[in-house]
Amino acid sequence: MKNVLFLFGLGLLTFFSCNTKEQKRDIKEFYFPSENMIEEGRVYEYKAMNNDSLPPEYWYYKSVETDSALYFTGTYYDHNFEIRQVFREEIVGNGTLMQDYFLYIPDTTGTLMSLPADIQAPNGFPFEVRDSNGVFLFKLMWTFNEEPLMTTTLIRNRRYKGDKSYSYKNKTLECIQFDLVELLDDFNEGHLERKYTGTELYAKGIGLVYYKKNVDQGFVLEYELVDMYSMDELEMKFKATLDSQ
Repeated sequence: MKNVLFLFGLGLLTFFSCNTKEQKRDIKEFYFPSENMIEEGRVYEYKAMNNDSLPPEYWYYKSVETDSALYFTGTYYDHNFEIRQVFREEIVGNGTLMQDYFLYIPDTTGTLMSLPADIQAPNGFPFEVRDSNGVFLFKLMWTFNEEPLMTTTLIRNRRYKGDKSYSYKNKTLECIQFDLVELLDDFNEGHLERKYTGTELYAKGIGLVYYKKNVDQGFVLEYELVDMYSMDELEMKFKATLDSQ
């Protein structure tokens, strides 16, 4: 009898183990197509929704392949076509791991200087999810001054919420949704914490197509993807802006 119960218990363990594995979902194809961006990167242009006063955002994404790893990089250009953020993450089996994240901020002369982040939790984007109970932690800290100490810490919790759809250029896209909770902690002789909630939509074969952040009461950042093109086209936009000034 003991042997029968033991074998029955093993069978249950195997059954639930198999079911657990089956519940895991591979969502890698909803992230940016990093394998297709090795030879040539792509510019993703995002525009604000319901707020014409907010400028567009331009992200140039490109992949770099080495003998040991594949890296996905992003460079954010503001509406003046100045670099404001640069990141590099490694593509691994179950997601992406942030390797570098730089902010570009002006010094007292107006010259942009790069500020590297201390990456304390590198989980960029998961390729495997189970259900909406899983939370993926991402944490960065920037030190602006050593004496007196001035830092900004970003803590982002991303929760998988399931399938969605979204329209891009009159085409309905298959998407997945993540809900966000972000905490910004500014330390300057004391802590000033600000908490935001938000939503992201990632489209199959494209990546991020929509995001919304509830920054404050009455102030919402809401952007959607409006176009994708080459770096040459972004440079032409930059030249046209300079010529018109």
